[in-house]
Amino acid sequence: MSGFEADWLSLREPADRRARDGGLAQRAADYVKQTSGPVVDLGCGTGSTFRALDPLLPEDRKWIFVDDDPILLDRARLALSEQDRERVRIHEANLAQLSDGILSGASLVTASALFDLVSEAYIAEFAQVLRRHDLGLYSGLTVDGRIAWDETHELDEMIVAAFARDQKKDKGFGAGLGGDAAAALEDALRAEGFTVFGANSDWVLGTDDLRLQNAFHAGFAETARGQLDDSEIDEWLSFRSAAASRGSKLRVGHRDCLALPEG
Repeated sequence: MSGFEADWLSLREPADRRARDGGLAQRAADYVKQTSGPVVDLGCGTGSTFRALDPLLPEDRKWIFVDDDPILLDRARLALSEQDRERVRIHEANLAQLSDGILSGASLVTASALFDLVSEAYIAEFAQVLRRHDLGLYSGLTVDGRIAWDETHELDEMIVAAFARDQKKDKGFGAGLGGDAAAALEDALRAEGFTVFGANSDWVLGTDDLRLQNAFHAGFAETARGQLDDSEIDEWLSFRSAAASRGSKLRVGHRDCLALPEG
């Protein structure tokens, strides 16, 4: 990852905040209130999950931010108030080979926009680790493969397919699940005996989100380079930018998930 990745996370955070299912976040917070350990945020990025969930928790709740990118961890640290820095521990770790030790004594594990990057085997093993530690999971904003625009274009299907293929590439965790991740996560957690609550948390982007729409479309288009003529891709990008500017909305499907140990 890089400074560009940190900028992307900052750009998407307002849309993420709007999209999160409020009822599920509150249920996760209510569960944490019954426990005493820290909340462990995996793939914390710049701290967006903390900023979304922490206001629902007691003021003294401790957190552990875990990521494998020192640039993102620095951004997360700088975003904390002086008071919050006293209760948030920053931990750099290889997320692909996560040690059980970091989870020991936690009250809840959180993760946002992480599981579409990992493999089915990773999710299955992760669910087993949670079961061993009797830990719940609050996962937000896992993509589920649904993408729709108010205004369609003849290249939409081809470009979406190119993006879906790119999502399946190895991002350091084995072959990525991409749009299959949300269902795979919920299935794996149920298989381990968790009580699973799920809710859609779709982005719905309009004229207030033009920068995010344009960045999202640019990322989509890049995955189709070499499969379509550059002139076709550039025309698609121009169409998408113009449509967004005149109020056409983009919906990107996500799922939130809360998995709690039985009993």
